[in-house]
Amino acid sequence: MSANGAAIAVKPDFKPVIWTSGDWNAFFGFGTNILVNMLVLTGLLRFVLKMPDSVVFGRILPALGLMMCLSTFYYAFLAYRLAQRTGRSDVCALPSGVSVPHMFIVTFVIMLPIAIKTGDPSKGGRRGWSGCSSRASS
Repeated sequence: MSANGAAIAVKPDFKPVIWTSGDWNAFFGFGTNILVNMLVLTGLLRFVLKMPDSVVFGRILPALGLMMCLSTFYYAFLAYRLAQRTGRSDVCALPSGVSVPHMFIVTFVIMLPIAIKTGDPSKGGRRGWSGCSSRASS
């Protein structure tokens, strides 16, 4: 059914196209954007917040890479299913990645003041979390 309630006629032999020639442009454009965002994030974490390399390269960036792989595959699966269900050949997956405005806001508005006050940007998160949970339980 479409948005207006009419049934959509889908050919039974319809197979969505997974890759087209124009996808190369998106692949390299999005890949370059992700690379730049990850380099900026790494610089912010290491040089502005002074986070140890073991945390940046051992926890944050691997988690970011895993999140991006899983979300990309999931969105591609959803797009493929939508194309099959509707018979449309112009469906594409939603790209995911690091939100640049959010990255700067969290770094300079949340983590930097905590780092300046405590000397460790990760301490404030644990203290803040435990403080909220202990207040909520009392």
